[in-house]
Amino acid sequence: MPTIFTLPWRSTTRARPAQTVVFASRFDAVGLRARWILFWGGIRMRSAVVASPGSLGVSLRANPFKGRFYTLSQWTDEQSLQSFAHGVDHTSAVRAIRETGPVSGVLISRPAGVERPKWRDTIRWVDAAEPGPYRSEPS
Repeated sequence: MPTIFTLPWRSTTRARPAQTVVFASRFDAVGLRARWILFWGGIRMRSAVVASPGSLGVSLRANPFKGRFYTLSQWTDEQSLQSFAHGVDHTSAVRAIRETGPVSGVLISRPAGVERPKWRDTIRWVDAAEPGPYRSEPS
């Protein structure tokens, strides 16, 4: 997939625990309106992730012309990720993108000291997942 842009990894200053959780997702948008919603929603969501308790960092990779958007975020623990997912910022974003097309995602637990996944690995993991509910995969 030729990438139109990647927002660079934006880290927080929080201490790294012994285990971290990495969340990767893919959004496929159908139609110009859906692409516009995902494009601007992803940029706004990036700031919300960084401000969220337990967040360690976030990045976004997108090709709005093809309607394909990937997210990558790292968290201190799954509880922090779940709190963000059920918070106001995320739930309002989900409402806005609900009709944009299929979404697939994987949740990956990674040991401390391991760098965040490279984009090529992230895309491979997410593209291999069947669209549907998010699930965990071992590191």
